[in-house]
Amino acid sequence: MLTAILIDDEYYALEVLKKRLEELEVHVAGMYEEGHSAIEAIGILKPDIVFLDIDMPGMNGLELFDQLMEIYPKTHIVFATAYNEYAVEAFELNAADYIVKPIRKERLKKTIERFQRQNNPPALRKSVEINCFRHLSIKIEGKIIEIPWRTKKVEELVAYLACGEGSFISKEKLAEILWPELDMEKSRSNFYLTYHYLKKQSNQLGFEFPMESIRGKIRLKIEEIELDIMNFKREITELKNITTENIDRAEKTIEQYKGLLLEEHYYEWSIELVQYYDIRYRELLKKVIKYHKFQKDTEKEKYFITKLNA
Repeated sequence: MLTAILIDDEYYALEVLKKRLEELEVHVAGMYEEGHSAIEAIGILKPDIVFLDIDMPGMNGLELFDQLMEIYPKTHIVFATAYNEYAVEAFELNAADYIVKPIRKERLKKTIERFQRQNNPPALRKSVEINCFRHLSIKIEGKIIEIPWRTKKVEELVAYLACGEGSFISKEKLAEILWPELDMEKSRSNFYLTYHYLKKQSNQLGFEFPMESIRGKIRLKIEEIELDIMNFKREITELKNITTENIDRAEKTIEQYKGLLLEEHYYEWSIELVQYYDIRYRELLKKVIKYHKFQKDTEKEKYFITKLNA
């Protein structure tokens, strides 16, 4: 059964909507006449749907949207309002739906049926692999998936979180990095929209993107994924000296380096990281070349010299 919370400054409107939702077998977990109480409750109740009035005193629905999505981005937000004038803004925020009051039961039924189809079955946890050398790619269950990212910034957010290697990053910092040309208010708004797109898109693709959000910070849950740059860093750290025992491991590590970090993308924030990984790669190549030269294996020496000069 779907669960919902309702936010509207008109008590009568709340009661009418609750009754109609219960007739459609939707459990109403809470009703709130102002936004602050709803903000406190959403993380606890974790509703499937939030029905949100737009025109409310104090914090209106459009302002409340960002905060609700930050706390519980999995929820679907449906704007319910007596005014058509907010429709464009609502859909720019990527609201799940927009219903004009008075809400007709037939219209509400269509919304609920759509969410029921999306909710069954839920997104499954699957093995996820993220590769950053040359081109950002994602593998699910060992198969590369072509993701039509909603925007370029969604893709860049994934790339930045991957390069963060599991460290928590404040959402304000992410907003500043991804939109350095905008003021904080606008960049912050863009970030929450992008974050919402990413969560929603992963659900649509049938897997749960491994992110963790806590107290205004997010990170990639690297303990649940395979990340090529972390594997590469671990290997080059351990391969300090090349010997007969580890030469095969060293050569495999070299082959993991498919190209410069995010080579087919251009992000200003990645320049230093590109240099770091390329320097480490070249250092390992030189060690392997030196080993094969000592072993008088001319063929392999030439092969790795060619890779060094590429």
